[in-house]
Amino acid sequence: MRKAFPFVLCVLLLASCQQESQPQKPQLVIEGWIENGDYPHVAITTSLDVVMGKEINTHDLVEHVARDAVVTVSDGEKTVRLEGAINLGVFPPYYFTTTQMKGEVGKTYSLRVEYQDYVATAQTTIPQPVPIEKLYVDAIKDSLATVKCGFTDPPEPGNYYKLFTKTLGEDAYFVSTAFGFASDEDMHGYTEFFIYSSQRFMDVWGHPNVREYDVLRVKLCTINEAAFHFWSMFEKTVMGTAFGLRSNGSIYDAMIQGAKGYWIGYGVDQVKQIKVELND
Repeated sequence: MRKAFPFVLCVLLLASCQQESQPQKPQLVIEGWIENGDYPHVAITTSLDVVMGKEINTHDLVEHVARDAVVTVSDGEKTVRLEGAINLGVFPPYYFTTTQMKGEVGKTYSLRVEYQDYVATAQTTIPQPVPIEKLYVDAIKDSLATVKCGFTDPPEPGNYYKLFTKTLGEDAYFVSTAFGFASDEDMHGYTEFFIYSSQRFMDVWGHPNVREYDVLRVKLCTINEAAFHFWSMFEKTVMGTAFGLRSNGSIYDAMIQGAKGYWIGYGVDQVKQIKVELND
């Protein structure tokens, strides 16, 4: 559970803490993405109000998984219904996907979700990928590493980036890295990302978990402007939660009509892998 709890549901749990006298109607929560060369993936839940002093267990969370949702994705030429699939490597262990459609660069993908009396829709595009040119360990101190990822931003303005990592033996799938997003507003050609800690649920905030001798896989994704603003505001919400502040969850309203969450197209050139150790 610690490694695979969905980010959006996690934030909604924290952001929707209410006093017992202020219950909220559950909201539909969608985490969806599609990248070039891969199938769409969509996780659907309803939000769960957190009451101070009331314990929440995994059974409570599983009860909020929308297994009976009708999920379709269209690329403008065909519409495919996604099927529910069990994946014990993540939590909740259920998501929707299909083998009948793979993402293509430049295409627009429309998502529609129907569940009970909820109807949610969204659109996204897959931007042109940008390759990782350099991935290296810059420093190691006390068994914790500084890793950098280098790439060249195209000269045309309006490019946005998101970084994900996967530590072999630690993560079941790629995990968002803290502060791993950027626009090209201040970029001029070659630039580098610091690879900060991965955002794993229930990790201590800011705990550096890029460790010496880890085998790290790195995925640099291009995203559109809406996705950039989503990740930017998500980071601010997580930071606010970490310091005891409360968010109203409004950052999740912009990308999907009729629900909270995201539907994002990722452009991926290739995944790079590195063993975290200094070379003599």
